[in-house]
Amino acid sequence: MQHEGEAVSKEELFNAVWGFDCFTEQSTVSVHIRWLREKIEKDSNSPEIIKTVWKIGYKFGESK
Repeated sequence: MQHEGEAVSKEELFNAVWGFDCFTEQSTVSVHIRWLREKIEKDSNSPEIIKTVWKIGYKFGESK
């Protein structure tokens, strides 16, 4: 939410949530994003709130 409209990398999200020294796969981020979409999106297959930015990561909300 602090970075609304900005693309944030999966690595950045992973490190912010699980930390640098965590031995979990970064694909964990994708799984959690999917779960969030299922809870907050009208249609999780066509997300409007949490968007994927190809080769970068994810973006919450619209650009300002």
